[in-house]
Amino acid sequence: MRIEDIQTIISAAFETADSIVGAREWTTAEDASAMHDIIFWDMLSRQLPDISVVDLLSILK
Repeated sequence: MRIEDIQTIISAAFETADSIVGAREWTTAEDASAMHDIIFWDMLSRQLPDISVVDLLSILK
């Protein structure tokens, strides 16, 4: 898979997590941030199951 395709998936996962987390009120900013991270990484693991976290982090930089 090309890096551009992976970056598109990463951007879409980030935007989706933003939308989901932003759609409700959270008790604390930490709760919202933690849920954002869970949604983001869950979506990436489903869309990019054969790519390691290390590879994804290098693409994000």
